[in-house]
Amino acid sequence: MDQTSSDTDQTSADSDQTTSDSEQLASDEDQAASDHESGVDGSSQRSRDLGSVHREHATNIRDEQARQRLRTAVARDITADERAQVAATREEIAAAREASAKARGERTSSPGSIRRAERTLRAANDRQRAANDRQRAADDRARAAEERARSAHDRTIAARDRAQAAIDREASETDELTHVRRRGAGMKQLQREVDRAHRAPEELVVTFIDVDGLKRVNDSQGHLAGDSLLVAVADSLRACLRSYDLIMRFGGDEFVCAMPNADVDGVRQRFDEVSDALAAGPIKASITVGFAELGDDDSAEDMIRRADEDLLARRGLTGRTEPDRHPS
Repeated sequence: MDQTSSDTDQTSADSDQTTSDSEQLASDEDQAASDHESGVDGSSQRSRDLGSVHREHATNIRDEQARQRLRTAVARDITADERAQVAATREEIAAAREASAKARGERTSSPGSIRRAERTLRAANDRQRAANDRQRAADDRARAAEERARSAHDRTIAARDRAQAAIDREASETDELTHVRRRGAGMKQLQREVDRAHRAPEELVVTFIDVDGLKRVNDSQGHLAGDSLLVAVADSLRACLRSYDLIMRFGGDEFVCAMPNADVDGVRQRFDEVSDALAAGPIKASITVGFAELGDDDSAEDMIRRADEDLLARRGLTGRTEPDRHPS
């Protein structure tokens, strides 16, 4: 039983060292999170995201620390019970030998009496060590509770950071006026759609949309009226296209849309609906649209270029002129 207790002591000591090492790792992750968060200047989305990742890692480490401390506490309770049993056994042996010595009339200074005294002392030491083990087990449980509470707090902060990061990311990728994708974010999404359609393979149609008469409205009615015209176009696109279709503001009066798993005839029909909705609205807006179907080697830029060429051809056929087209 002495050997078993000694082995358990070693296991608990090893567990303490492991937990100590984990504490250092968690502290390092906390520091990394703080370093990234302190570097956030309102536009550094990557710094905010990295800070959230490090904080989440620290949380996971502390959760494992708490579980390890509880396992160590259980081991120490077992050791305390074993030591208490060893102490009781030693005391029983000492008492039995003391009674036997008295029956034989041994003197208290005899070697047997000395050994009995030593056993009694060792039993007292075992009981004290058992009490210490129980106290350390209680301390381990208390620290485990603290670490779990800190993990819960860190997890709340990490969740808040992720939510804020998502809001910031959405804001950075969304056009402030029309609330559709900005050009930079939209081009990345469009290229992903092109790559996916090539892999599948599946159909993909890209449209280039020009808002008719924006310059005339700006010059005659003011830029607020022009803004209202752009918002009306964006609202009509959202209303008539599918929820997962890409809508991107490409330039001042230009939009680009991407429609996966759709043929060009179906897309033309949807844009007829967009034109009808605009014509029936209070602003009486109109658009000109060019279409491009995905080719074997097309990139996102290739499809936009061909849709733009189709738009120019259609504008020439309809006789409309629009001198204010400009890319952003």
